[in-house]
Amino acid sequence: MPQTRHLPVNARRALVAVAPPLLAAVVVLSVFLSLRDRLPGRMATHIGPGGEADGFSGQGAFLAVALAVLLGDAVLFGGLTHWIRTTPGVQRVIAVTGGAAAVLTGWLVVAVLLANADADNAASVTLPGLQAVLAFGAAAAYATVGWFACGRVEESETVAGPSVGTALLPLGDAETASWSRVTGSRVLPLTGMLVLTAGLVVGITTGWLPAVPLLVTGVPLALLTGARITADRRGITVTPTLAPWPRLNVPLERIAEAGHRPVNPVRDFGGWGYRARPGASGIVLRSGDALSARLTTGSEFVVTVDDAATAAALLNALADRERRSPAGG
Repeated sequence: MPQTRHLPVNARRALVAVAPPLLAAVVVLSVFLSLRDRLPGRMATHIGPGGEADGFSGQGAFLAVALAVLLGDAVLFGGLTHWIRTTPGVQRVIAVTGGAAAVLTGWLVVAVLLANADADNAASVTLPGLQAVLAFGAAAAYATVGWFACGRVEESETVAGPSVGTALLPLGDAETASWSRVTGSRVLPLTGMLVLTAGLVVGITTGWLPAVPLLVTGVPLALLTGARITADRRGITVTPTLAPWPRLNVPLERIAEAGHRPVNPVRDFGGWGYRARPGASGIVLRSGDALSARLTTGSEFVVTVDDAATAAALLNALADRERRSPAGG
């Protein structure tokens, strides 16, 4: 529709996330009401891999759960789309994911309702595998359309938030100085332990082969969640506290100016850990103050760490001395 082009980009992305679950909820409710008299009191609500029913519930319970899932999808992904509006690339992915998930869910719920219609015995209900193929196909089609409907990420959307400038740390021409702090995350260790626990449960109950991805993912999440941040003549160096690698270094000659600013992991970068988005990247382990370096390429590198102002002042002093030296031009 021509009017859609005039919607603000954030409104378009919110619509991509919220419209499918709300529309799917209306369709599910309408189909349920139209078939209510033809549905068995005890419905087949889960279809196994062979296409035969292996889970059952009452009509009201099934409808309540289906509507709760769809409305929850709208609230969750709509809220995230609004909250992460300062990270447009992540916002676009979240909006499309929420909409596609609702299309998939709504399709399967309606298919289950239609399969139960006029069934004398819920145990005899079957659902062809083609319905799952069609559901995933519809979700993929919506994801493609939604991706383009979200609009391109404009350059103006990717500019990092302003950092607070800092004065140069008093430093003589012959003096050397180094600043170092340890920073960590509360979210990542908990996530890692949950993933490891899930891996152990899967390994014990179903076998260790399917548990390998969970275990491999959980170990680094649980262990590599703290980092030592160093600012010195080498620039910014980030090293895991429990391992000597992987080490990340931003050389001093690449730093045009250093400052500090508040960072919210989800809103600004879409999550925790090493993050990258158009115009900015960095190590984001928690919310709060962050060392912010504007690089010579025009992009920003951030590290969430306490006392970031002191690190920025030292880097500015070192960079200024480097530029004033004969070797620095």
